[in-house]
Amino acid sequence: MKEIRQTAFHINLSRRQALLAGIAATGACFAELPAFAQDKKLLPIVDCHQHLWDLDKQKLPWLTGTGPLIRSFVMKDYLEAIKGTGIAKAVYMEVDVANDEKIAEGELLTNICKKADSPTVAAVIGCIPDAAGFGDYLKHWQGNRYIKGFRTVLFGDGERCLKPEFVKAIQQVGEAGLSFDLCMSPVGLVNGVKLVEKCPGTRFIVDHCGNVEIKAWRKENRADDASQKSIADWKRDMTALAAKETTICKISGIIAQAPKEWSADDLAPAINFCLDTFGPDRVVVGSDWPVCLKGASLLEWTTALRQIIASRPEAQQRKLLSENAVRHYGLEKLAIGS
Repeated sequence: MKEIRQTAFHINLSRRQALLAGIAATGACFAELPAFAQDKKLLPIVDCHQHLWDLDKQKLPWLTGTGPLIRSFVMKDYLEAIKGTGIAKAVYMEVDVANDEKIAEGELLTNICKKADSPTVAAVIGCIPDAAGFGDYLKHWQGNRYIKGFRTVLFGDGERCLKPEFVKAIQQVGEAGLSFDLCMSPVGLVNGVKLVEKCPGTRFIVDHCGNVEIKAWRKENRADDASQKSIADWKRDMTALAAKETTICKISGIIAQAPKEWSADDLAPAINFCLDTFGPDRVVVGSDWPVCLKGASLLEWTTALRQIIASRPEAQQRKLLSENAVRHYGLEKLAIGS
């Protein structure tokens, strides 16, 4: 996109090809990659955090003002964005549509997932756990094989997630065999830990590496007490979340708030901490497209991620990039075209 500013992480074509060739796979997670997976040499990725929205048909109250996100982002845009990334399948992530459109959001994504030529094969949709009608909302989706979980963004909501009606709803989500995404600020993670403890039967996915402040890791901020405290608190709470076997960490989102001049080295400390703390079996990858465009193109993000994990055993790379997602979301039951 012409309006998206370019970052310092511009690898020239020959260098990029050399980098990607160096971490290419000897096989594939799927027997056949669909046509939209552009580079069959790469270990395939299941994108567990894909956004789509059509402003001609949907209301997104949070999307205001100006900037690169103030337009529609539909499937044809995503198909263009994933070229060269190795992304083979995607799990849609809710986009906080207006409350009266949440049923329509799920129905729309169900239809998209059913299409034989769609990379999107499953969806996590929006919900209002503390709403009076949540039980009926949950029942509406039971038996829908494409709806895998729910999310409500908890930024700035303090202890909302610990209210009895909220906790009961998330317990019901687990009883229904579905997951709940934790999307909260780093200072809110301490309440996320408490919610997980109150809902031992529910599987949780921690979005965006716990929304860690990437700028705090930069060399020029290492002597800053506030930056160091934010990192220490984040590590404490992420470690507590990782100690719960029902949690998964999604390596996503952090590129959107990366500093203007960034490199893979800026992202590596937080990513490696998450990978090491949650372990190879409880991590998945997400693009956060198109929100990632605030920091980089989707190709730049996936290239940086592949660079960061290149020294890890191939078996661990496969788990992170696709195999864990296939297992956790039950995607083996959702073959393309089913």
